[in-house]
Amino acid sequence: MAWGLVSMTLRGLMLMVILLWTVTSTDGGDVHVTCVFSEDCVLPCSFQPDSEEVIHWLKPEDKNLSTIHSYYYSTDQLKQQSQPYRGRTALFNDQIPKGNASLLLRGITLQDQGRYKCYTSTIKGNKESCVNIAVEAPVRLVDIQLSDDIITCSSTGIYPEPKLTWSTDPPSDLSFDPGTIQNSTSIKVDDRGLYDITSTKQFSRDRTNICTVTSGTVERTTTLKQQDPFQGSPSSEVSIPCNVSQSDLMTFDLTWRFNQIVTILTSSYTNGRPQMQVDDQWTEQVQSLSDSGSLQLHKLTMVHQGTYSCELSTARDTHLILTYLQITPGQQSRGRIAVIVASAAAAAVIIAVVICSLLKANTNGPNENGHSGIPLQNGEEREEDIERQEQGQGEEGSATSTILMP
Repeated sequence: MAWGLVSMTLRGLMLMVILLWTVTSTDGGDVHVTCVFSEDCVLPCSFQPDSEEVIHWLKPEDKNLSTIHSYYYSTDQLKQQSQPYRGRTALFNDQIPKGNASLLLRGITLQDQGRYKCYTSTIKGNKESCVNIAVEAPVRLVDIQLSDDIITCSSTGIYPEPKLTWSTDPPSDLSFDPGTIQNSTSIKVDDRGLYDITSTKQFSRDRTNICTVTSGTVERTTTLKQQDPFQGSPSSEVSIPCNVSQSDLMTFDLTWRFNQIVTILTSSYTNGRPQMQVDDQWTEQVQSLSDSGSLQLHKLTMVHQGTYSCELSTARDTHLILTYLQITPGQQSRGRIAVIVASAAAAAVIIAVVICSLLKANTNGPNENGHSGIPLQNGEEREEDIERQEQGQGEEGSATSTILMP
């Protein structure tokens, strides 16, 4: 039995040597695969099925061959696997007898880019094929913010290096306007090797501002437009329109926000059917959402005055519309305010009269008891004031008596 095991081991080693150095058949050109950053990716490889399959996935790195995944003796052999790939690879083992040697590579990183070799061997012979991996982190979101007539467009986590362009609808040429703030674009690389891009420019109020970010074969556009201000009152209903054409759209997301930060509601349309969710803080104010996307509000207060944004997003584009809502008191509110002011004025007059009466009472001179002391509770005077008064009367009587004596 020991000799049989040794024989099998030697045969496996010989098959590996033959596979690595004396390949008998080779496919045509390399297979090119584009993998998405942080997601899983399949590297294809096939062979003529037969018994005693041997599979090796290798990657040339620094003039050496890194072992990505090995399979022989009808099981995975991972003792020689390179460290960066441990726990990240798998074969479709149930498909190997059918000639499928494809490799599943999990959690793609930028370091996974490059050329991979797939070696297969069976009783019928050996085969080599190569797969080239390119990694992309496509543009997923282009964010636009408006502050003090400066519009900022940004996107993060992109690969390869992106490009950002501005335009308007209708087109405009502001290059000869000396008061125009020139575009300012910056690109940074994060610790994963992905690109972040940011650009600012002066906002064109009379046009739709368009920001487009492109990376590789993926392009995404976001537009920003500002509507004329709306007015509303606490006693009335307000309908804020979302003037984005939706007639040709069946699947998209619609989001309403307050001051570009606070989410009011989100509505997802799948095959034209909406599914709306209103934030708890806005359930009392949101009355409904029209088929055209307009936001119906009521029971408003002054805290609801501000900028409302309607954001419509598809797989390729995002359209953002800003509308400023000014809250003005209605007729009933003005009546209540007038009553409150009048009541406050009347109360102030009464208080003033009372204070003047008290001050006058304290400055009228001696009271009916012959002195000006302020009476205590139950009309009693201070004890010391009474003693002082009696003492004064006694001294006055003695002086008079002395003068009248013969």
